[in-house]
Amino acid sequence: MDYPGHRRNRDRPRSNTRSSDESVDADDSDAAVARSQSGPSLGPADVAFLAAIPAVLVGVFALPKPLRVSLGLSYLQPTALTAYTSHFVHLERTHLLANLLVFLAVVPFALLVSVKSGRRRRFYLVAFTFLTVFPLVFSGLNVLFPRPRLGFGFSGVNLAFVGYLPHVLADRLGRDGPESAPVADSVLPLAFFVGTVIVAVRMGLSMLDSVPLAAYTPLLAAGIGSLLSVVVFAHPIAARLRRGDASLSELFPPSVAFGALLFVLMLVIAFPHVSPADGTILNLFVHFLGYSFGFLVPYVAFRLLAVEIDPE
Repeated sequence: MDYPGHRRNRDRPRSNTRSSDESVDADDSDAAVARSQSGPSLGPADVAFLAAIPAVLVGVFALPKPLRVSLGLSYLQPTALTAYTSHFVHLERTHLLANLLVFLAVVPFALLVSVKSGRRRRFYLVAFTFLTVFPLVFSGLNVLFPRPRLGFGFSGVNLAFVGYLPHVLADRLGRDGPESAPVADSVLPLAFFVGTVIVAVRMGLSMLDSVPLAAYTPLLAAGIGSLLSVVVFAHPIAARLRRGDASLSELFPPSVAFGALLFVLMLVIAFPHVSPADGTILNLFVHFLGYSFGFLVPYVAFRLLAVEIDPE
């Protein structure tokens, strides 16, 4: 026989069981939200890619020096083979280490942010272009100015990845913080012109000792034009901050802020003060080609031509 008190006691466990079930469901939901916010991570194939390029550079450096010299690009006697292989050749250990450090500072970060933004396929399409097509383009443009020099080094390709960083950061905007999405279109041109201001200033400082004043006119015009462009494209962002629509941390989440600092730092490092007077020879032309092509080619493809690589 069921008494009312017994029924109440029997009902209590049912109520507790339901409450426990609901608690488990809530925990599962919170975990799912956390997983969706953290996004996907790098897989074995990504790690293999990040290890493969340094392994190739180190492997080439391990070759006998005469063979490495033969793989460099002679601007007076270029070949199709050396036009490509020269970008993976280093003759000095310090040059190799510098390019390895730049690669490991920029490319893993760019890949990780691209993966978390659902742009893994786009990143690998861009990386494939940088590694297969750009070396030939850079060499072809270099030999247009014949001189008794030997070209070699991974710097041009590295700078292409630096030029692509603003695209990676723009893709991330709006995913880390919804307040950032409206400024993504301004961020891309803003970042490019900030970069060209840095390049103009650094190259101008390098030319002070060796170039006549008249030669500064194109560089000065480019620097002033880039600075004015920075003001124009920064205006919408500054206006939102003045109105209080969003804070600086909301517009630029931590990953984007870190990437912006990395972008500026890499450009400052890539265009150091050099002087022919002390025997230093650095192909800043290839550095600038890498940076500008690394930004402009993806910009034309993905922004102007609207080439769409399905996000994951």
